[in-house]
Formats: sequence, structure tokens, C-alpha cells
Amino acid sequence: MKMKTLISLWVSSLFSITPTTLLQAGNYSLSLNDFSNIYDAPVLGFVGPHGQGKARIMQSGGTYMHPDNFVNPIFFAWADGYLDYLPAPGVAGMCLQPQQTLGPVTGDNFHIASLGDLNTTQIANGVPPGSITLTFSDPIRNKSGADLVVFENGFISAGGAGVAGQVFAELAYVEVSSDGIHFARFPSRSLTPARVGAYGTVDPTNVFGLAGKHVNAYGDSWGAPFDLDWLSDHPLHSVTHSTLMQSATFK
Repeated sequence: MKMKTLISLWVSSLFSITPTTLLQAGNYSLSLNDFSNIYDAPVLGFVGPHGQGKARIMQSGGTYMHPDNFVNPIFFAWADGYLDYLPAPGVAGMCLQPQQTLGPVTGDNFHIASLGDLNTTQIANGVPPGSITLTFSDPIRNKSGADLVVFENGFISAGGAGVAGQVFAELAYVEVSSDGIHFARFPSRSLTPARVGAYGTVDPTNVFGLAGKHVNAYGDSWGAPFDLDWLSDHPLHSVTHSTLMQSATFK
């Protein structure tokens, strides 16, 4: 029997960060158009004659933004099932749609399933952050470079409560498993100098290994890469690499 690969996402708007006195930009990738970054270059969700990373999106009136673009053909498979959709308290209505996490990326910033947010009091009281586990019928294989990509509906801020040019991002930890019991979390780092408040923004070049730092909204579509080689020193390395794995992604 072929085993599935499982991906788990955990998100909180106020998770712990690595404090630092550095205020300048870091070395990690920009939120889009940063192909040469050696750490975590963003991956194109869409390609085509209307520009790289420009999503084909249905607009009001039935017209399309970037109508001739198409989903990047480098992806071999997409998440096709989910388990344990456990959003944080307060998620309701149209945001409770875990099926929206399945299938190819759309680039539509309203095509989502929310994992919710936690406030300071909830964190202090040990309320668990929202999470979802996604399954792949075609397991993920460890190849050269990124082996899976996560698309989240982050977008570049025009200012307001955030900093213009930075990303309004709801960052998430990403874990992988081949048995649904033992999960290995990808390493991550944030050089963000302080907690980000409501509607605040982050400099993506200070963030590594967290889903959501790349733009996937308002016509732009870029995903966060994750490489199984990042787990080579993890004690569960043999678990996450024990099955044949095929390059895959989910939105």
C-alpha cells in the first residue's frame, strides 16, 4: 500500500520570534521576484505572456486579470485531502472552508481557509494555534532544491498601519510526516525586531522557513519553498524521507 505524505500548517499572529537589534533588511528572499536568493527564493505560482507570477483571476463582470497566464507546470501534484482542520477560536463563516486548501493555486486572495489568530491572553493561557494537516496521494520526493511550496494570501502593504513595501503576512510553521503520527518541523527564523501588531507588516528579508512571507494576492502569485534537505539533521529524518516522494505543493 502506498503511503501518503502529510503536511501540517500551524499559524498564530503572535508566535514567538527571535529578537534582534538588527533593523536593516536581512539576507532572506523578497516576497516576489527574487529568483537568485540562495536561501528561499520565491516560487512562481503562474507563468505566461502577461508576466511571471501574475495570476489568472476572474474579476467582477466575468473578465480575467492576466487571462493568458497559467499555473506553473513545474508542479507535479497538489494536496488532495485534509485531516484535523482545527482553526483557532473565532474563525467563522466563509473562512471555515478547508476544502479551499486543495487543488492548484488560484492566486485569488479570497480562496482561503482561515486558521485564525490568537491574542496575547490566549497565548498566555496556552490556547493552541490554528492548524490543518493536508494529504498527498502522490507522496513527495526529495529532489534537488525545493520539494514543496506553500501559497498563502500575503500581500504588499501600501502603508497605513504597516510599512509601505513590506508584507502583510500571517506566518505559519510547516511540518511533514509520512505516517500521520510523527511530524518534523522545518527550521525557521525571524529577525523581526519586535512583535507585529494588528494589521502590521514584516520585512520578508528578515524571515526564513515560514509560510506566508511571499505574496499570493491581488494578481500576484508566489509561494514559499521548503526543501526536505533542511531536515537532514532532524531526528525524524528517516520518517519524513521513508517513502517515495514526489514534488508537490498546496495553496
